[in-house]
Amino acid sequence: MVVGPVSYDREADVLYVALRDDDTVDHSASLDDIRIIDYSADGAVVGIEFVNASSGVDLSDVPFQHKVEQLIGDSGLAIRVLA
Repeated sequence: MVVGPVSYDREADVLYVALRDDDTVDHSASLDDIRIIDYSADGAVVGIEFVNASSGVDLSDVPFQHKVEQLIGDSGLAIRVLA
């Protein structure tokens, strides 16, 4: 399911929040086993992937956490945000 910049794959239980739609992903870095940050070639944050999202998403240490929280809330998805 895609809702604006937020997409959620119920089968895989993965939530993706796109922060920039004009950049392609050059590389990724894991914050931990369930949070992955995607970066463009110039180092800008392109998006953030949350695995096991139905258990809630932890925004601690996530770049642009207020924007990510707003986008998840605006999506209307029943995903719990943990801070």
